[in-house]
Amino acid sequence: MLALLLLILVLVVMWFTQALSLRSVGKPLRLRIDHADLPRSLQRVNRTVTNAAFAAVLIAYPLLRGESPFHYYARFFPLDWRVFGLPHGVAAALIYLGLLYACWLFTDNIYLRSLSDLRRLGARLAGVPLSAVIGAGIEELLFRAMLLAGLLESLRPALGPGTGTAVAVAIGTVVFAGAHYVRRVKRHWTFPGHLALGLLLCVSFACTDALWLPLGLHGGGILIIMGLRPLVRYVGPPWLVGASIYPYAGAVGVVGLTILTFNMWLLHGGG
Repeated sequence: MLALLLLILVLVVMWFTQALSLRSVGKPLRLRIDHADLPRSLQRVNRTVTNAAFAAVLIAYPLLRGESPFHYYARFFPLDWRVFGLPHGVAAALIYLGLLYACWLFTDNIYLRSLSDLRRLGARLAGVPLSAVIGAGIEELLFRAMLLAGLLESLRPALGPGTGTAVAVAIGTVVFAGAHYVRRVKRHWTFPGHLALGLLLCVSFACTDALWLPLGLHGGGILIIMGLRPLVRYVGPPWLVGASIYPYAGAVGVVGLTILTFNMWLLHGGG
C-alpha cells in the first residue's frame, strides 16, 4: 500500500500548493483543485510543483523499498517475448479507435473540419508523438509499475493468485480513473470511459507483468486521439460517441474498450 500512500501524498502537496497560491492573491480556500482563476505565473508554479511531486514519488518508491529506481523500473521492461507487446498494443489501439472513428464518420456522427491553417496544424501534429510517449510513460510508471505492481505484490500472496490479481486490478482501475477527476474537469459523465480504459491497462499489465503492452495501448490511444482532435468535430450525441479527447467515453467506446480488454486477456492471460 506504500504506492497508494505516496499518490495520496501527491494530492496533499497539490492542494497545499493551491492553498498557498489562493491566499497569496486574496482568494478563499477551496477543496476542489482548480487553477483556472489564478494568474498564469501561479498556474505555472502549481504545474511545476505537481510534476516535481510525481517525479519525486517515482524516485522515492523504489528507494523506500531498498532498491535503486533504475533496477526497480527496469524489471518491467524485460527484453523477452513481451517486448512485442509494445507494437502489438499500438496497433490494437490504432485499429480499434480507427474503426470507431470510421463508423462515426460514415454515420454522420462526426465530420472533418476544414484545414485553413496547414502550418499551424502541422506544428500541432508534430508534437503528438512526443505527447503520447510522455503522457503514456508517466501514467504507466505511476499507475502500473508503481501502484498496481505494489498491489499485486501484496495481494497475490495474501488472497491467492486469482483473487489477489482481481482485487488489485479493481483497485488500480478505480484509482486510475479517479485520478483524472481530482482537478476540476468540464465533464463528469466520462468517468465510465476512464474506468474501462483503466481496466484495459491494468489487465494488460497483470497478464504480462510488464509495461510493454499497456504502454503500447496507452501511447497508441493518445497518438490517434490527439492526432485527430484538430481534424474532427463531434456532432453525434455524447452518450454515444463521446467528445473531444474522450471518444472512448461514449457507449460505443466503452463497449469497444471492454472487447479489447477481453482480447488482451485471451491473448496474454486467459488463453
